[in-house]
Amino acid sequence: MHLSHDCNAIASDGQMLVISSTGKSTIVNLNDNSHTILEGVWADGIALFKGNIYGTIFYENKVFCYKITGEPLWTFQHHDIVKPGGIILDKNGFVYIASYGNDRILVIPPDGKTCKTILSDVDGIIHPYAIDINRETGMMIVSSQIRDDSYSMVKSYQTAFVYKI
Repeated sequence: MHLSHDCNAIASDGQMLVISSTGKSTIVNLNDNSHTILEGVWADGIALFKGNIYGTIFYENKVFCYKITGEPLWTFQHHDIVKPGGIILDKNGFVYIASYGNDRILVIPPDGKTCKTILSDVDGIIHPYAIDINRETGMMIVSSQIRDDSYSMVKSYQTAFVYKI
């Protein structure tokens, strides 16, 4: 997996659409198609939830939360967050991160002050890069790799895991 600052990330909550690219994000109001550009707000992975933008910055090992207006609410870094990619929130505002660089799925509470590993390589997670949650059912899907050691040569494959949170 290779993410770069030229990569776009897109998220929608049904009312708003955010498109993140190098150095900026564009917010599109889906009701009237008006748009706003937020300079300096960009992400490799992005999510919208209750009027806030949540994002990951892959090479800086950062997770952040901004108001839809571009006002920063919090930025979080922790030694357990290594090359974060996918990001999604559950119905209670907990932030789930696919930490590609160290084979973990982490959860950050809504205040952005701590994190906890909920899945790791011992659970079969290898280089997770995308994550999604059905907020109604509490089902989480994680795009990851899986290794097959049954042959004389180790092979890895792309796969998805489904969990109940």
